[in-house]
Amino acid sequence: MKSIILALCLVFFSFSAFAAVDAPTKNDAKALVKEAVKFAKENGRDKFFNEVRSPNGKFHFKDGTKKGLYIFVYDEKGVVLAHGVRLELTGKNRWNDKDPDGKAWIQEWTALVHKSGSGWINYKEFNPAEKNKIMDKSSFVELVDGMVIGCGIYGK
Repeated sequence: MKSIILALCLVFFSFSAFAAVDAPTKNDAKALVKEAVKFAKENGRDKFFNEVRSPNGKFHFKDGTKKGLYIFVYDEKGVVLAHGVRLELTGKNRWNDKDPDGKAWIQEWTALVHKSGSGWINYKEFNPAEKNKIMDKSSFVELVDGMVIGCGIYGK
């Protein structure tokens, strides 16, 4: 009986260790933004937007891969230019949107990138990997050629 319990504990702890390794980090999100910025500069807006929107694109959400990260792109007035998971948002102005706590996060990240060029912002948003559950999110955003390019992790 003790050996069965020991074996089950080993399986559980091994699985937990692998799950922790796969959880995205702030470094992962920032690195994906840097990769997206480079791609946008080298390939132009149209090709970049297609890469973000395409289900096979390198910046589009893929459940269970690349740690569930995706890129989102807004203009400086809150219009969604491309989104790596919620394609229906393309063209929508979200400037006045607020999270459940009343935080106008798009306005805040726009002010942040105008002041510093890039940085982190915390807010609450739907998590596509969790059946659209609203969760804490920390996003790295960077201003490039009038585009706010970002990527976030859920659960801070």
